Amino acid sequence: MELTNTNVRYLLTIYHLSRARLEVSSKDIACSLDVSRASVTSMMGVLTDKQLVAKERYGKVHLTRAGTRLAKALSAQADALARELAPRMGLSGEEAWKAACAAVSELPHRCFPPLSAAELLPA
Repeated sequence: MELTNTNVRYLLTIYHLSRARLEVSSKDIACSLDVSRASVTSMMGVLTDKQLVAKERYGKVHLTRAGTRLAKALSAQADALARELAPRMGLSGEEAWKAACAAVSELPHRCFPPLSAAELLPA
């Protein structure tokens, strides 16, 4: 599955927000990424087509099994990089995490974990 760097940033943001609650709102995603809600709606269609997220009524979004597995692996990379960046660059935890996510989103796809056909099936 081919993902753009923007796909990866949205996926990481949804995963990060979902650590506090299972479903996140489009508004929360838009605020976190500093994008419009229309942009979030458009990207949710793309990520839904890729079977990485599911969108519920009233704009609630949650990761699918495949989305969770991929986001968890990418988030581990971003978390490790953020821990290195924060003290080295004098960044806050949130600044370091956002910078790390941007860097992870630029990684070649060979760095992403492969997803099985079973993971892409609806839950």
